[in-house]
Amino acid sequence: MKTLLGILAAPRESLESLRARPVWRTALLATTLGFFVLLWLGGCWRDFSQAFRLSSLLGPALVSPIALGLVSLGTTTLVYLIYKIARGADHEAVPFRTLYAVNIHCGVIFFLGEIVNFLLMRLPWQAAYATPLRNRFPVGLDLLLLGAENPNVYLSIGLHATSIFVFWYLWVLSLGIRVVCGFSTKQSVVIIILLWCAMVAFALATAYVAGGNTTVRIRI
Repeated sequence: MKTLLGILAAPRESLESLRARPVWRTALLATTLGFFVLLWLGGCWRDFSQAFRLSSLLGPALVSPIALGLVSLGTTTLVYLIYKIARGADHEAVPFRTLYAVNIHCGVIFFLGEIVNFLLMRLPWQAAYATPLRNRFPVGLDLLLLGAENPNVYLSIGLHATSIFVFWYLWVLSLGIRVVCGFSTKQSVVIIILLWCAMVAFALATAYVAGGNTTVRIRI
């Protein structure tokens, strides 16, 4: 837990400790539980009498581990493949587990962003403004679309990807790549840019498949 919180305050020291001892279970459990609580609160916020019904608990209980697991494994796999290509087959590879430990610890930044989003979306004055994406407060360039009527969903997704929390996550992850993989600053930046492009492309593709709908029902 100390290493997890250290990612926010002293990332280099935490990443150095992960290079020596790549633990990931505590970080995965803590972030999964955190996302579960946020999803659960979001689902029953307007009617807390429904909070402990199975229908209110089952959605977050299923979504939080599946979504977090897929995202963390997917982004780590992409970084690992780029790393393998850049280093070549003859180079002794950094274990996948080490990169996953770094990535899942960096995920605490996303969790912090979700807490901030949860609070901002429930401020009294927020209801007076239409947000570009449902249930997402603009904390990036999508702030330019705040209050706009029917903004393009794909433009909104692209601009929301410039969130300060996304860039913070990518910056710490690039530092982690330098620490555990021995890459230069330029090499780690290239990897992070490729990862960001892949994340945006996936989000756009998901919205396209869903017919332009970005809302996920939590209560089932």
